[in-house]
Amino acid sequence: MGRNTMSNMTMDVAAVVNLHREGTTAAPSLISAWRAIENARAHGHSARLVLALDRSDEATEGLAKEWEDRGAHLVSCNEGDLGAARNAAVQEVDADWIAFLDADDLWSENWLTAAAEVASQLPRRPGPDVLHPAVNVIFGDHHSLLHHRASDDPSFSWARFRLHNAWTALSVARRSDLLELPYPRNVLVEGFGFEDWSWNMAVLDAGGRHHVVRDTCHFIRRVTAGSLLTSSAEALRSPYPVDDIATRPVLEQLSELTPTDPNLPPTHRHAEHHLSAVLLEQIRLAETIEPAVSQTVNGQGRPLALAQNFNTHVTAPQRALESVELAIHTQAPASLADALEGSAELARLSKPEQHRIVAEVLRSPDCGSLPRGDSPLVEATLQTYPQLNRSETSEG
Repeated sequence: MGRNTMSNMTMDVAAVVNLHREGTTAAPSLISAWRAIENARAHGHSARLVLALDRSDEATEGLAKEWEDRGAHLVSCNEGDLGAARNAAVQEVDADWIAFLDADDLWSENWLTAAAEVASQLPRRPGPDVLHPAVNVIFGDHHSLLHHRASDDPSFSWARFRLHNAWTALSVARRSDLLELPYPRNVLVEGFGFEDWSWNMAVLDAGGRHHVVRDTCHFIRRVTAGSLLTSSAEALRSPYPVDDIATRPVLEQLSELTPTDPNLPPTHRHAEHHLSAVLLEQIRLAETIEPAVSQTVNGQGRPLALAQNFNTHVTAPQRALESVELAIHTQAPASLADALEGSAELARLSKPEQHRIVAEVLRSPDCGSLPRGDSPLVEATLQTYPQLNRSETSEG
C-alpha cells in the first residue's frame, strides 16, 4: 500500500484482541491485527499487539504463546465477560490509545493508520472521543453491509439508536477515557445485555462523541449458534445510563423517508452502494486472510449481496417510537395509554415490535410523571420484559 499523507502527530496505540476459546480459528484475526500494526509502524506510529485471554482453553493459549514469541503482550483474566475482559486489558496496557478487536473479526489493513489521522485532528474536549470504521462487512451465517454514522451527523437518529446499536464494539478510544468510563458487565440473568451498545450510549451521556474514519472497514463474523449476540437477543441493553442525555435534541417531527429507487429491494434502499477504490482494495486484502469475506461483497464492481442497514434508512419501529414521543411532547396526553393508542405507526407493528417500543418508552424519562392509564399494551410489555420491574442491578 502507498503511504498516506499524515499529520505530524504520532499515535501510541495498543491493539487489544479479545480471546476466549477460539483456538486456531482466531489466526485470521491475529494476522489482520498484525498487518494493521505493521502499517501503522510504517507510518511512524507506535503500535503493539495485546492478547486478552479470558477463561481461554489450551488451544487458544497455545496460539497466543506463538504470538507472544513474535512480541505480543499477553493479559490473562477470569472474567467470563467480554466487556470486563476489555477493562482488564485496559488496566494492564500502557498506551495512549486502545483499539479493540474480537478474535473472530478482522480490521482493514489501513485501520490504525487512518484512525491516527483522525485522532490527530481531534481537539481535547470534555467527554470521550471514539473512532469507528466507515463500513462493516458482516459475513458468516449472515451477510450484510453496515455503514456507520458519526453522532453529530444530521442523519443520526436517537430513536433508531435506542432500538438498534449504531456502532460496533471494534473501536478506538483514549485509554484515559476507557479507565474513566469502563465497559458495563452483561447481566443476562437479569435480562440486560449488549455491553457495547450500553457503552456507546454512556459515551454520549458523558458528553462524548462517536466519529467515523473514512475509507476504513471492519469485517464482522456473524455466528448464530452460541454467540453472545444470540444470547442477548431477548434482552434490553443495560439500564445505565438513563436516556436523559443533555445533547439529545427534542424531537420536532417524524423522520422523513428518503426517495428510493423502486427497483431496489427493501434491504438495499437508503444505503450507499458504491464503495471507494480505497475500500475495495482493503476488502481485497482482507480476502487474502479470510476468503469468506467475498460472500458479502463480490463480483465485478463488488455488488452487495445484502445491505440491511439500520443506520442508513428509516425503520417502521423507529417511526413508531418517534410518534409516541412526539405525542408526549406536543399533545399533552392525559396518560401514557392515550399516547400509545393514538399512534397509528405503533398500531401497524407486530405485537413483539410494539412491546419493544413500549419498553423503550417506559425506560425513558420522556414519560416523566405521566400516568400509565389503563393500557393493556403496557401490561403486556411488562410481562414480555419483566426486567423493567426490577431494580437497576447492572454494574455500570
